[in-house]
Amino acid sequence: MSKTIRLSLVTILTMRVIQADNTLAVANNFDDIFANGNLSGQIELMYSGHKIKDNEDPYSTAIGGQLKYETVMMHGFNAGAELTTVHEINGLSGDTQDTRATLMVSPEGSYTQLSQAYLAYRSQGLGIRLGRQLIDTPLADSDDYRIVNNTFEAATLRYRYKNFKMMLGYLDRWQGTDAGLDNDRPWQDSGVDGSAFANISFATGKLDTSAWYYDISGQTGDLTGNKSSYLDAILHFNINKNISLDSAVQYLYQSESDNSGVNAEIYGIFLEASLYEQLGLLLAYNHRSADDDKTSFSGFGGGTLYTSLENMILDAIVGGDADAMMAGISYDIADLSLYYMYGIYERDQTSTLVKEEIIEQNIGADYSVNENLILSAILTIDDDKEDTGSNAIYTGGDFTNLRLTVGYTF
Repeated sequence: MSKTIRLSLVTILTMRVIQADNTLAVANNFDDIFANGNLSGQIELMYSGHKIKDNEDPYSTAIGGQLKYETVMMHGFNAGAELTTVHEINGLSGDTQDTRATLMVSPEGSYTQLSQAYLAYRSQGLGIRLGRQLIDTPLADSDDYRIVNNTFEAATLRYRYKNFKMMLGYLDRWQGTDAGLDNDRPWQDSGVDGSAFANISFATGKLDTSAWYYDISGQTGDLTGNKSSYLDAILHFNINKNISLDSAVQYLYQSESDNSGVNAEIYGIFLEASLYEQLGLLLAYNHRSADDDKTSFSGFGGGTLYTSLENMILDAIVGGDADAMMAGISYDIADLSLYYMYGIYERDQTSTLVKEEIIEQNIGADYSVNENLILSAILTIDDDKEDTGSNAIYTGGDFTNLRLTVGYTF
């Protein structure tokens, strides 16, 4: 989930390849390249406290964020660099140094990286970016639900023509919350030989479609190696000025590479209604088909499945056929947004696999003090009905997590 929580997954899906299309100022001479560049960033103060069944109750408070500088363009070229840092506040944190509990800092209590450093070129509808960069695609994304975003050492090429967008990319390494926040080895391999992907998208006012292909090379000791094909389509309906409806379908096919065990088919459906621009209602469903000794891989980041919640994703149930269902409701009152989501993740017992059933609830609120300052709170409740310990964070069973965030962008 995004730091600024929205019920709408459709918004997230349709924004995937737009981040490189922002308009930049043009330099008149070499001195203007740096003198008129853009400085931006985000500062966050975040508290995360857990109650864990039959375990300690870790809690942590951290402060950090990103500071980015981007030059203006000259002859189509520009460059950017971003520093990311996060530091635990000792007086407001417990003694348990468990990165799976806090998901904010390294075991040492701090983490600092040059998270972006790239050279870019743009001309007409063409965009090329080389170096450390932010990427949001179905199987490689920023997953900005904590202070440190995922970023990638990559080469990307984008092209826009009328209603079409195309994208090619190669991922070498990545860092961020999902990569482990390891100070000794912050940049993790995106496969032994990296990962390549290609995309074509088509969008109108009523229909958005996209097709993606990934070749993720095998990685020793991890379930990553696979070739993935992903398709989705989103329809937008304005029934009248007060009621709108979005519907979407998705399909993911993965075939294993290097005996990784990633071999599955996943399809999903999604429905969302918006009433009077205040009330939102959502339903989503995903089904995975896989042999008992095979599973799925959501990629480098939070993944693209419609039923992914704050903690649970379908991949957390490793192996075999599995289902996920989610329902949600949101309500906006001026600058305050309230939401509730309920998800069920389950797998039937087979001759080789035990029955799984995990229920997750997300209860949250976001308040925009102004366009720069946002206050957020989310309570996550996970209930492992079969006590198998299969969930995305804790393999010890049930838990609750309260997270409070103050975020300021500039």
